[in-house]
Amino acid sequence: MSDNFYNLIMATVPEFYSGNEGEFTIPKDRFLQYTEDHIKEEFQSLDEDAIARLKSLPAIFATEDEVADARIGKITDITVSSHALRAKYKFDEDRYQLTGGVLKENWQKLGIKESGYEFHRGHWGVKECDLADFYEEYLKSLTGIAHKLKSADKKVQLIYAFNGTGKTRLSRALKDLIAPKTEEGAAIQERPLKVLYYDAFTEDLFYWDNDLENDNERKLKIQPNSFTDWILRDQGQDQNIITNFQRYTSRNLTPSFIPEDKEVVQNGKRVITQTYPKVTFSFGSGSESIDNIKISKGEESNFIWSIFFTMLEEVVGILQEPDISKRDDNQFDQLEYVFIDDPVSSLDDNHLIELAVNIAGLVKSSESDLKFIITTHNPLFYNVLHNELGTKLYKNPDTEYQTLIYKPNKSAKYRLSKKADGSFDLDEQSNDAPFSYHLLLLSELKKAIDSDQVKKYHFNYLRNILEKTATFLGYKRWGDLLPKTDDGKANPYEARIINFSSHSAHSGEEVAELVENDKEELGKLVNYLISHYGFSKQEEENG
Repeated sequence: MSDNFYNLIMATVPEFYSGNEGEFTIPKDRFLQYTEDHIKEEFQSLDEDAIARLKSLPAIFATEDEVADARIGKITDITVSSHALRAKYKFDEDRYQLTGGVLKENWQKLGIKESGYEFHRGHWGVKECDLADFYEEYLKSLTGIAHKLKSADKKVQLIYAFNGTGKTRLSRALKDLIAPKTEEGAAIQERPLKVLYYDAFTEDLFYWDNDLENDNERKLKIQPNSFTDWILRDQGQDQNIITNFQRYTSRNLTPSFIPEDKEVVQNGKRVITQTYPKVTFSFGSGSESIDNIKISKGEESNFIWSIFFTMLEEVVGILQEPDISKRDDNQFDQLEYVFIDDPVSSLDDNHLIELAVNIAGLVKSSESDLKFIITTHNPLFYNVLHNELGTKLYKNPDTEYQTLIYKPNKSAKYRLSKKADGSFDLDEQSNDAPFSYHLLLLSELKKAIDSDQVKKYHFNYLRNILEKTATFLGYKRWGDLLPKTDDGKANPYEARIINFSSHSAHSGEEVAELVENDKEELGKLVNYLISHYGFSKQEEENG
């Protein structure tokens, strides 16, 4: 008798979701449908042993076409009549829901039949699959990690990940957990609003009209959305947006918001309202101002972030009032999460530090139940946030009535990594000290070499380590750290291969396969660095 069976209960309607336990009835002729013959032999008798065995198995409770999330639990009781089975069940509250699409994506692993309408027909099957192993794999998916973040009892969670790991997809997975989509894929209009997020999709709301015909009236246009209209029209925060924007760019670079009247239907009546569909920029002051300029991509990112951050400051301020009836606006009353993915990575170090300090200050000052999740690929931004979130914050610190409103244990820090098999790890980091970036890169290089997974971008990691080490040790050129030839000169082949591999002209080259000689050279260089510059000792001290 196999130990790798589980019950699959496919319901016609989401009848399971009124609570964590209940009961259901299923026609007898639908018991063991879509079940392999050798498994049927163990259970079709429905005698005491078969019923005891069914009750001992884990179960997935799902609905036809996955119109609701599946749950994991157990059958607690079974009553057999001449035409039907009556069963009681209980969900495992410690296991997350299996969100839409997971069963169809993993039909082979779960023993579900792709054809034969199994997903479209209510039935009770028994499948051959180790459900515990499958669930552990699910926890290593972005959806599983989103579940972990959502269920954590933390004010703020900070995540470091290399570019391309999946931070933006993680933000979408979390949003889909909190604000699900319809079957057709269109987002459900959340009323009340439960999540605000800033990620790559936020910038898609903005696009340029470059006035190609006259090359004169250049405008940044804004896709219709309620948030920019709210912060500009309802809250009148255009000057605060400008202040935040100029803080990270230049006091002489000024955006101007251009209002337009728009006809909308409110309560069945056509009314005229104001919207803000475009922005122009000028540089300079007074008579020396240059109007209608096009700003750089980095400045554009700063501008978009400034709108979001100003809106976030306003929302946090509104939610500071604990009495809902006294708040200036009630559309954020049930806001639960703010997800921020890599804000303004184009900033120089000084402004990036200032940005991290400002975000941490806003998070720590928030006294409502609002939770924050922040992801970044920038080690400096991560480390500054790590340190800032590791200190207490008092309300009225200079008075005898000071109140502690933020403790470091309200935060959690993680590193998100993607494994070779496509799964993900979310490793919790120490609250005591941030990581050393060069040691993290070195660790990644060693893992890639040991597993024979070296790609061209790993040479970029090596160059980054060399540059930081050269600066720390006072060398003018990072090439001076490379092993020397017999006549005391740097090995030209090693310098050439690093230059070639860390400056690819096309992104596709970054993942291209390397010849064995290149991989061997990388291994030699990494071992040389470790043995000559004390990295082994540093790793031991940091371990």
